[in-house]
Amino acid sequence: MAFYHATDVKDFISSLVGARVAPTPLHDQSSLSVLFYDKPGDHIGWHYDHNFYRGRHFTVLIAMTNEGCAAEGLSHAELQARVAGREIAVRTAPNTVVVFEGARVHHKVTPLLAGERRLVLSMTYCTDPRAWWWQGVSRRLKDTAFFGVRALWT
Repeated sequence: MAFYHATDVKDFISSLVGARVAPTPLHDQSSLSVLFYDKPGDHIGWHYDHNFYRGRHFTVLIAMTNEGCAAEGLSHAELQARVAGREIAVRTAPNTVVVFEGARVHHKVTPLLAGERRLVLSMTYCTDPRAWWWQGVSRRLKDTAFFGVRALWT
């Protein structure tokens, strides 16, 4: 939590995107997540990261672990994005940082193979983390659909 809110981290992300960013509110279940892939087939299909805030919304992924039998000992899982009409693949060796505007970039993570594992720290930042009432309702519906009824009490 301290890392997510650290001034140096916010300044670094701000310098990359060319705009001042702030953390999204912690009651948003997607503000700060640890994504652990450890079973064959673990993946995330094509999607956009919904922006439930007034400002621009950025996704920050930090690969902590990525082990497998692909090139350089990495897993076969890779981040893929559709940018300017073409698909690009991003290999995420440990300590790789990927920053993108998830609400505007269609992206996915391809499946792991047996014996592979991947651990990613996922964080979201916004240029304006305030939300209109209807954005708050939309976020709560998304959180409930993804995380279950327990999300209503966060």
